[in-house]
Amino acid sequence: MSTLGATALQFTPLDALCGGMILGVAAIAKLMLTGRLLGVSASVKRPAQGEFFSWDFAFLGGLLAAGAFHVATAGPLPAEPMVGVGRALLSGALVGAGSAMGNGCTSGHGICGNARLSPRSMAYTGVFMLVGFIAATAFDTAGALNIAPVSAVAATTIPPLSALQTWLAFAVASVGAFVGLGALATSGKNTASAQGAYAVDELSGGLVSGVQSELWPPWTPAVGPRKKMVNVVADAVVGFVFGTGLIISGMTRPVKVAGFLSALHPAWDPSLALVMGGALALCAPGFYFVQKYQRAPVCSLEFGFTSNSKLDARLMAGGALFGAGWGLAGICPGPSIVALAMVPSPSVAAWVAGMVLGMVANKNLLSTRRQSSMSAASL
Repeated sequence: MSTLGATALQFTPLDALCGGMILGVAAIAKLMLTGRLLGVSASVKRPAQGEFFSWDFAFLGGLLAAGAFHVATAGPLPAEPMVGVGRALLSGALVGAGSAMGNGCTSGHGICGNARLSPRSMAYTGVFMLVGFIAATAFDTAGALNIAPVSAVAATTIPPLSALQTWLAFAVASVGAFVGLGALATSGKNTASAQGAYAVDELSGGLVSGVQSELWPPWTPAVGPRKKMVNVVADAVVGFVFGTGLIISGMTRPVKVAGFLSALHPAWDPSLALVMGGALALCAPGFYFVQKYQRAPVCSLEFGFTSNSKLDARLMAGGALFGAGWGLAGICPGPSIVALAMVPSPSVAAWVAGMVLGMVANKNLLSTRRQSSMSAASL
């Protein structure tokens, strides 16, 4: 591989750690306010498979807004190295199918599930990490992204104090925004803002409330229009905060992810380990506190925790497909959505399209199998 124009990686421990902790803030806030676990692939999978919830669109909109805001404040960004369109499409399809089969991704399983010590999440994470390492090495993703064979650890960089201050201010402002949303949701009923919430819900034809499913009980007087509105707005803010954390951590740069997954490459970059470590450092105690001391979410009736601990072939196969796709291109669901607004390119668009196609294909395959099983049972 020629090093002309190659990308020289740098180990960025503080960027990764700070970005990861901001991801943790977003995940905890979403759980406390809405009762839902943060999972980017789930927010893509539901509309892709015909289930429409207003909070999913709000969350995805927040991710896009984070990318657009970064461009607006930092100026035009240079194009990030990305694999070709065909490889991106295949990578996205594998990640989409794998996340649908395993019901999670690097955020849902990697952060939220592991923070709760879920056996399924720990198994899924272990599988996609292992397969990701194998795929990135076997298919030379570092070479495909033209990563220079120069030690990233030897080129360790520390961000300037001004950057650390900005990130701290953003984290504090994010916590303040979440506290403010919680206060708004729990304040008195007969105020102008409550009447405004009723009006917004009426004018939107109930769109703000979101479509109900059997997983979520119908709205009751205990969860009135104000809480319904905050329930959706909170997801938009969570998406923006989470997307910003992805940008700060370097997760939106495929070269950084590929550098981590290419463990045998001279430019191996351990930054990604600190991203997940930073998120888990907050989410593990945060989720424990919520489960032990918070009786119900601020804007909902119950938490969306699952009790399934079964380690089955479908989970493992999903993790393997996810890891293979992740290793092929160095991108996963959350960063891909942010990248659509931040550094759009044909390859990024192809990756997202592939992810959606993989999720749809998984649903169609399941439907076909169920119909075949029902037909066989009736014979």
